[in-house]
Amino acid sequence: MTDWRPIDRAPRDGRWIIAIHRDEPDRRAVIRWDPGRVGDGRPWHVATTDYGYEVDAFTDWTPFPDPPEPGQGA
Repeated sequence: MTDWRPIDRAPRDGRWIIAIHRDEPDRRAVIRWDPGRVGDGRPWHVATTDYGYEVDAFTDWTPFPDPPEPGQGA
């Protein structure tokens, strides 16, 4: 089961996370806090685009699962 957490507790250190978009809750996005965008009001950066999203664009987040150990398949 996925451990969803409020977006206001998401890491803001540049690591990639999985998030739920406020307007499209059935879709997931891979995002990260981009410190270079803090001043422009759209600091969330989505992996598939250069477009930034506002601070409140996402509602919840979860970290990526740990990768499998070498030699173990999924």
